Order: sequence, then structure tokens, then C-alpha cells
Amino acid sequence: MSVKSLLQLILLILIFIIIAGIYFIYFYSGSLKSEILINKDLDKLAKNKIYKDGVDQEILEDLIISKKEVNNESDLNDKNINKNKNAKIKNENIVKSESNKIKNLTKEIEYITSNNEGDIFKILAKYGKTNIENTNILDLEKVDGVISSTKRSQIYITSDYAKYNYNNQNSQFSGNVEIKYDNKIITCDNLDLQINQNYAIAYNNVEVKDNNSVMKAQMVTLNLLTKDIQINSKEKVKIITN
Repeated sequence: MSVKSLLQLILLILIFIIIAGIYFIYFYSGSLKSEILINKDLDKLAKNKIYKDGVDQEILEDLIISKKEVNNESDLNDKNINKNKNAKIKNENIVKSESNKIKNLTKEIEYITSNNEGDIFKILAKYGKTNIENTNILDLEKVDGVISSTKRSQIYITSDYAKYNYNNQNSQFSGNVEIKYDNKIITCDNLDLQINQNYAIAYNNVEVKDNNSVMKAQMVTLNLLTKDIQINSKEKVKIITN
């Protein structure tokens, strides 16, 4: 065999080897790699699906919780808004009420009336205002009163509060009521003065003091003309002598 023929044979074998290698690399090996890659992708997709499902579930749960929190916060805000509105309305009503009270309030009040006997009843108050429920009544504070007569000694009355009626000139005293005349002092929680009928009724924790004794009763009636005291009490009258 000549050298030329040997070279041609070797060249031909190399060509077959190259062709066989190319076929293996591009067809068989490529198909195997593709299958491996596909399996890996499938595993990855499966894992991703599981992870995604879990994430989606967590996201869904977070969204539900967030929605509840937003709704609760919204409800709370609505309640706070309504509460603030109600408080504002209440405060405005209080301000209006206090403003009306201030407008209605009068300082340094003095009223003078007289009865059929010619006795003069003078009432003075530090503050006064017209009663809202009854415009014929004047509500008084820090009250001083005096009943004067040409025939008898004066009677002095003091109290924290009083209601004076324009129509009949009657008065109702309350709060630390004290009546002084001659040598007697009457203290009580309430006193109703009927100036035209010439008597006063003291009731609730009544105590009558003079120079010689202290009498405690539930109710006493004072005759403004004679200054006699009538005891009207269901309980026993206590008299303490000096």
C-alpha cells in the first residue's frame, strides 16, 4: 500500500470518528441533557408550586388579618368621630347653657313687700336669676331678709339659697337657714315664709335656742305677729336646759 493510500485511509477514519462524535454530542447527549434538565425543572416547578402555595396562603391570611385590622380601626375611628361629635355637641350645649345662665344672672338684688298688718319684708341677695321652669319665681343665692314692724321687734333671716315668688310674695329658704329675733335663734335646713298669712314654717333638723334652753324638733311654725312657736313633730322633742 502506498503512502498516499494510507493517508487517505487515515483521513477517512478520522472523518467517520468526527461524524460519530458530532452525532453523539448533538443528538444522544443533547437528548439526555434535555431530559435531565426537564426533570430538574419539574422538581423546581413542583417545589416552587408548594412554596408559592404556602406563600399565597400566608399572604391570603395576612390580607385577611390586615383587612380585619383595617375594619376594626375604621370602626374605632368612626366611634371616635361620633364620640367626638357627641362630646362637641355636649360641650356646645354646656357652653350655651352656661352662657344663658350668665346672661340671666343678676347681682345685688333687693325686693320689698308688705302684708296686711303693715309689716315690711325686705329681701336682699348677692345673686339672682329667673327660674327656667317658672318665670314667676326668682332663684336667689347668699340671701339676707328682714321683717320690720312698728309694733314688734325685727326678725332676721339668712340662708344660702331662696326662691321668691312674684305673685304671692312667698319665699322658700334653704341651706344653712337661720332666723333671729329677740333672744331666740332658729336654725334649720328649710324655711317656708308665708308673708301674707303671717307665719313661717321651719323644717328638717330644726333647732331653737334661747338664753336658757335648746330645743330640737322636726318642724316648728313661727307666728310672725305674736312670735309664738308651735311644735309640729312626729318625733319626740328634745329640750336641753342650761
